[in-house]
Amino acid sequence: MGSSRKSHIGENNMSNYTVNTEITKSLCEELYNDSALTLEGLDLDSLDDYAKYLDEECGLKENAVFHVIDGYTMNDLYDLSDNNAYPDDLHIVVIKLSDLVKPQSIVMKRFNFGGRWFDDVVDNNARRECC
Repeated sequence: MGSSRKSHIGENNMSNYTVNTEITKSLCEELYNDSALTLEGLDLDSLDDYAKYLDEECGLKENAVFHVIDGYTMNDLYDLSDNNAYPDDLHIVVIKLSDLVKPQSIVMKRFNFGGRWFDDVVDNNARRECC
């Protein structure tokens, strides 16, 4: 992994965002500490729609960054195995709450689309892995 791209969304709202696929353990620690909004299994062809939805619901800050972690990388960084491992090609899309204008607006709505907090994802995986 390693490429990034910029995109524009909306006809009247020209919010810029970047897609980052250069995932490191230190970046994941940042996402963990931010309780970043996480969506597991998003088809990347739907990323523009997801970005538009977030922009409408809580606002994307200029140059917001969506971090895309593939299952292989997540498994490797967090030592996930067997039934607890992600499929290698699964996409986990994560955005820091600090990249949202009004992150409190998404707290309850995230349940409607399967959104979780990155720290919960990591902690739940760790609990399942150890037992």
